[in-house]
Amino acid sequence: MCPIETYLEGFQTEEFEILVYITDGWGGAVMYEGHYEVTSYFPAMVDLRTGKMIEADGRIENLIKSEDYKADQYYHFENKCIYRLLVSKCIEKELGPGIMASMNNRYHLKKVIAANVESPELEAFRAEYEKPVIMDVCGNEFVLNRKFGWYEGNVEILGGSCLVYLDLDEQTKVEAKDAAARFEIFLKDIENLDRQMKDFCVERMLDSANEWKENEDDPDITPEQFKENMDSPNELVVHNDGSAEFMYGDGDMFGGHAIQVSVEADGELSDCELVG
Repeated sequence: MCPIETYLEGFQTEEFEILVYITDGWGGAVMYEGHYEVTSYFPAMVDLRTGKMIEADGRIENLIKSEDYKADQYYHFENKCIYRLLVSKCIEKELGPGIMASMNNRYHLKKVIAANVESPELEAFRAEYEKPVIMDVCGNEFVLNRKFGWYEGNVEILGGSCLVYLDLDEQTKVEAKDAAARFEIFLKDIENLDRQMKDFCVERMLDSANEWKENEDDPDITPEQFKENMDSPNELVVHNDGSAEFMYGDGDMFGGHAIQVSVEADGELSDCELVG
């Protein structure tokens, strides 16, 4: 556990007021020495020192004594609500690869001054932010999930329903052109790709499937039976770099776990494993 002093040293001493539009009022808790840090998230705020609205993902961090956290005795932000807060800002640092920019837009909560605050700028932002954003890919409707940073939609693939997630492009909050283009490529060659993935799984998992049999006297599962048990993919995650994970059922060969097949950006099958 990190000492509480180390955490507090990561924030400036100046305290000031902001208006903030909270979209995710509780995103998890990190344990510190004798305390929990509860994080809430926002996409826009107004710095009341300047009156300027800032559209950038950020975090409100609330430091709570362990006993109060465990007893649920602390302030809970409501989703989609505008608040007036007294805060101090984090000391900005150089962020390494893969670290979200919001790590330099963190605010330590000092006091909740008011909830459901009027703010024309943030209210206009909220109205636009909460509108559904829909994208069509190959005749299939995908809806933007802002919280998780992807589009999602149900697509019929090889006769079955598949829940598909398309990652957002780098440096954007509303576009998923790269993942959508990759998904189109998958669809055009899905029968061949499905055969390749099932052959790949048979080669690496058939022996294990037969070791999982509840009754050792039952006939061994054949390669064809293994493929039939996988059926069609039921979930697909497509990343903006072109890589992807296909999820299949296991036909109860592995106690109901899912079989995940990883596809690299160049189309190479790199791994298959049990998940869930």
